[in-house]
Amino acid sequence: MVFTIVTILVLGGAFLGLALHRFWTTREEAKSTILYAEIMKKYVAWLALRTIQMSRKASPPAWWEYVKALPMWRAALLEKWLYICFYGSFLYLAASGFFFAVFIPRGLFGYPLVGHVMAGGLFAVCLVIVVLFKGRDFISVPKPAHLSLSLLDPRKMGITPARVKLWAFWLFVLAGFLLTLSALLPMLPLLRTGGQRFMFEFHRYSALSSALAAMVFAGLELFASLRTAAPPGGEGSPGGI
Repeated sequence: MVFTIVTILVLGGAFLGLALHRFWTTREEAKSTILYAEIMKKYVAWLALRTIQMSRKASPPAWWEYVKALPMWRAALLEKWLYICFYGSFLYLAASGFFFAVFIPRGLFGYPLVGHVMAGGLFAVCLVIVVLFKGRDFISVPKPAHLSLSLLDPRKMGITPARVKLWAFWLFVLAGFLLTLSALLPMLPLLRTGGQRFMFEFHRYSALSSALAAMVFAGLELFASLRTAAPPGGEGSPGGI
């Protein structure tokens, strides 16, 4: 029950945070006042309107067209299959893990559990390959910072969408490593009952961290692609925030 509540709060907070980022950076009404109460009223009204628009536009054909337009289909053959295995295994792991953790009191069992274990091995291998060949694209060397109160200013700290994407990527990598470790250790004769229970909970919260990082990264990536593809003030994608 505690894990379910934490999951809803974390993923719901991430969704609202991504939506607020889009509202703040694209809507003129967000900058029309300096009163936070008024900004939040406008944000809630915009979010309700966008939710209605999304529910009307979202459909299997629209999502299928969006999936077919993803850049991974234009990659080289081996790279394309790497992404297919990587994204596919992660989506199955997230779907099966969170569905059984939230809605099934018994937890993951049976054939879904077998598929979960197999997808976990595939995901671990693909994650290592992605880090080896793509990790250098997510390395940033910041400028030296002087110790002062100005470091508390987000603009001086360099908290930008691009840098948040870097942090989200490496959080995803770290969570993936911890997921693999917490899945393998219970298979070895090293832990007693208490250790097994700890690793079970540790595995679940590592999965939540991984899902959070993936959600933030995908949300910012989608938003950036929409800003470059859509005209000023336009709203794109079947399910964009």
